[in-house]
Amino acid sequence: MKTNQPNRHSERSAAESRNLFFNRPQLFCLLLVLTFIAAGCKKEEPEPPQQEQTNVEAEEKPTQPPGDKTPPGPGAKPAPSFTLQDLKGNQISLSDFKGKVVVLDFWATWCPPCVKEIPHFIELYEQYKAQGFAMVGISVDREGISVVKLFTQKYRVNYPILMTDGQVQKAYGGIPSIPTTFVIDKAGNIRQKYVGYRDKAVFEADIKALLAEAEPPS
Repeated sequence: MKTNQPNRHSERSAAESRNLFFNRPQLFCLLLVLTFIAAGCKKEEPEPPQQEQTNVEAEEKPTQPPGDKTPPGPGAKPAPSFTLQDLKGNQISLSDFKGKVVVLDFWATWCPPCVKEIPHFIELYEQYKAQGFAMVGISVDREGISVVKLFTQKYRVNYPILMTDGQVQKAYGGIPSIPTTFVIDKAGNIRQKYVGYRDKAVFEADIKALLAEAEPPS
């Protein structure tokens, strides 16, 4: 009579299956641990510091929206007058630039897009000042005049920088974000307003167009 021999291969496979089944909890725990380790390696970006009460406009924008343009004529809004202290302690007024095309820039030393615009303003002032162009910066830094002085020395700023008195922003409709830049014509009217960074070519086009306009009546 033929005796059935046990199938050793089948018994080994069954044992391995049992071991795999009983090891599943351990395998699950191992996968869970690996998941937490992987998650812990992810670097979380810190929130931006709350500097000043003024927001900083994004430095790079896919498209730069046009500024608030005002044509010449009765509808043009006069730029509010002001008198502020410059970095040498002198009192400077907007009326000191009467008859000139003025770019008035609200900025701060801690604002990256503001800093990026500074070299452009330096070049524009150097190029067009002899033709009746004035560049004026108004710093909204709260750390004081010494910080602004160091900045202007480092970047060799060649145009007047004034310190805010806290009221000039209100006069210009509030400045919730910087940089905010106004382009003022020879008659003292606001012709453009830009919020956020703009390329040098944008300001140069405005300056050239306004310099080419007729002189305002006396």
